[in-house]
Amino acid sequence: MLNLLSIAVLSLRLPIAETFEPYDWQPQFTEPSELQIVEPTVAFVTHGSRHFDPLGTTLKGVRQVVATMKRSGLPVVYLHDKYNSSNPGWMYLYDDWNPTAFLSSDVGHFDIKFSHITHVVCLGGYFGQCERSTVGDAVRHWRRDGAGHDLRVTQIVDGTFCVNEYLRFNDPYYAKVKHVFRNELRARHPKAVISVQQIIEQIDNEKLVVDFLKRQLPPLPTRVNVVVDAFSQFTSLRHVGDNAMTLTFAYRRSEDFLVFDAPSSSPHDDRRRGTGQRPKQSGRRGDNP
Repeated sequence: MLNLLSIAVLSLRLPIAETFEPYDWQPQFTEPSELQIVEPTVAFVTHGSRHFDPLGTTLKGVRQVVATMKRSGLPVVYLHDKYNSSNPGWMYLYDDWNPTAFLSSDVGHFDIKFSHITHVVCLGGYFGQCERSTVGDAVRHWRRDGAGHDLRVTQIVDGTFCVNEYLRFNDPYYAKVKHVFRNELRARHPKAVISVQQIIEQIDNEKLVVDFLKRQLPPLPTRVNVVVDAFSQFTSLRHVGDNAMTLTFAYRRSEDFLVFDAPSSSPHDDRRRGTGQRPKQSGRRGDNP
């Protein structure tokens, strides 16, 4: 019995193949009040873990976004499920374990200053809950902190997962999505999830793609223009005036999320656009933990 106990304790301290960290490893969390992001673009990776995504359907997207942000000298914040004992730190999907900061996050929520942030990149989490919380908090903090600039929120479709929470029985693509989910994913693992990318691949109509993505939007603030940018297809949801600030909900894949055009001030601009220039970045990195 003693030998079995010793083996069990030792196994908790053996290194993980990808991280070389022990299985009882915990990240060093930063207090939100101590994190100052001064760059215009920041990425939040929300609970991207094999606990929630056992097949790793979002793994490639998560790792590519983190690598791109790091190469561009931009801050990356990892939101961790600190108090969920079934989702330990070593189960997370990224292979870069040195973010700008680890923040403890319950159900995807966070709270940092948004005075300088104009572009938030969101990925990793559950599209219908934790990811939606992160997106909603980004919008709230932008309005709360009185930033006098537009805000773009880009969700990475191949780095975010679903369990078909926004799928409706009368959707023309319902049967195709269910087939992929049940016959290709759940057949491999009973708790498999499906990425947002895998869902929209089954939707062969651009307007239906926009309609599906809009179902996840958080409460919208008043007195701002609201635009959806789905892979450079612009749709105006609200236009209050040419001089009002604009909130853009954008959707991109992990290979092209930093290249985009700004939305037009016209409320009727639903035309498809080509890719624009990479937005200018400035300032220094946020404080490391």
